[in-house]
Amino acid sequence: MPLTERKVMDSKNGLELQDLRNEKIHMVCFKESDFHGIDMRYTSFAHTNFVNSNWEHIYFSNVHINMIQMGGTIFENIVRPNAERSQLSEEPGTDGWVNVEPVIFKNSDLSTAIFDACNLSKVELRNCNIEGLSIDGILVKDLLERYKDNI
Repeated sequence: MPLTERKVMDSKNGLELQDLRNEKIHMVCFKESDFHGIDMRYTSFAHTNFVNSNWEHIYFSNVHINMIQMGGTIFENIVRPNAERSQLSEEPGTDGWVNVEPVIFKNSDLSTAIFDACNLSKVELRNCNIEGLSIDGILVKDLLERYKDNI
């Protein structure tokens, strides 16, 4: 028996999808579920548990994430779009959507985080506590002091 009789055709690949647009889903257990080809544009998650979940090929563009606990979480193979400007060459949320706006971390506790083999070019730290922050084992505080002494 289908979950719903409502159907919609995916214009990108012509697949028939169950149409659950505008549904309100509360107090549901999706433990050990597998989601594939899901369109979650303009969707809201609140009080959601993603412990031990695996996300792959996720398109985050203009996403606002607030109040998350992410101990033990690994972010891997995160890429910035290779474009000069943001543009919409296809439907948002697909390979053709290019958003080059900066990713912003605000009021976040990233203490003990490890950035391994990451491109941090043009990263800007503003109003951040950098106590104990090191680059390849050298405290940034010491680097800044040496820099000030040499100018």
